[in-house]
Amino acid sequence: MIGIHTHRLSAQESIENLISRNVFDGYENIRILPKGKTLIFSCENNVFRNKVEGLKTVLNNLSHCGYDTLQIVTLISDLPMIQTIFKSQASLQIIKGQTDSIAGNTHLQISYKTDNTWKILQRIKPVNSHLNKFDLIFYPQVSVMNVLLSRIYEVQINIAPALEVSLWRGMNFTGQVILPLANHYVFGQEGDLIRAGIITVAQEFRLPGTILGRAVLGKFNSDRYGSDFSLTRYFIKGKAYLKVNGGFTGIYEYHDREWFRNDLKTLTCFLKGGFYYSPVNVQLDGSAGRYLNGDYGLRGDITRYWGETAIGFFAMLGSGKLNGGFHFTIPIGTRQFKKNRIFQMRAPSYFAWEYNAGTDFHYGQIYKTRPDENRVEQFYNPNLIIKNLLK
Repeated sequence: MIGIHTHRLSAQESIENLISRNVFDGYENIRILPKGKTLIFSCENNVFRNKVEGLKTVLNNLSHCGYDTLQIVTLISDLPMIQTIFKSQASLQIIKGQTDSIAGNTHLQISYKTDNTWKILQRIKPVNSHLNKFDLIFYPQVSVMNVLLSRIYEVQINIAPALEVSLWRGMNFTGQVILPLANHYVFGQEGDLIRAGIITVAQEFRLPGTILGRAVLGKFNSDRYGSDFSLTRYFIKGKAYLKVNGGFTGIYEYHDREWFRNDLKTLTCFLKGGFYYSPVNVQLDGSAGRYLNGDYGLRGDITRYWGETAIGFFAMLGSGKLNGGFHFTIPIGTRQFKKNRIFQMRAPSYFAWEYNAGTDFHYGQIYKTRPDENRVEQFYNPNLIIKNLLK
């Protein structure tokens, strides 16, 4: 249970006090705007691994500010992700753990609809900006393959530190180096080399409504370099989404003791969709599109969420072949990072792994554009956050 401020204010608390309290807790890109009996507030949580814990701490900092309504906009790289609206009654009940009467109540709302609020807030200069702050994150990489009769499993284990920094709103640079720890020959000669990992410049952006976009240039994993672009629209109160994704890439790989690169000529494209079934915390996803080797296929995923953990199964159909497997994302490292992070070294927030049960590694192949790509870190479904908030 998060500590409760014991003081109550008969009048509205000063903006300076509210800002200093949240800066002290390490929140970034803080903006505050009083509007009648409503306090509009935005911040970025780069302190708490758990999104809900970060939101509860902000709520605790603002709960006795003297306003009837709190509008809290959660930011990522100083762009709005979701908006949470608390009535004073709901905020106090959540802090005290008395949440039974809030579920389904209009005193608490979470939505991807941030346009009207963000138009006002983005004109305000943020306090404790996230810009020009460096994170050196040591990502573990584990691959397992079972294709030889003479050995049960072949493994590859790497440690892949990545330097990450944002230089302007929505932008993120990632520069990663892969350091091999163990590599069986089945993974190829490249696995024995110190080599570049993901090196990208990514730009996130918001379009009117509930549309989020991302454009990336650089070197990806799966021996690919080039560009990638995606647009995602959320609807049905955040329960469902549609996403279009396209990439234009070339090969960059180690072959016959030298590095080889070809021209950008591979087009990948996907149409994806998903639905979150809140009664059992299950996310259903489906996609159809063109993969790296020119093959077309379908994929379906079912993922169950337990707090910060996600476990699921997938099935793929492409080029007349059926394949499948399982995946999971688990929290690792500390629950709370440094409050003042001009430069910090740390473990990643989560470890993600996917096991492909088939032995055909030609069809259904695609790349990743960021080392922290998993099913928890970028999952901001309002319905899941509400359920975890009211626990």
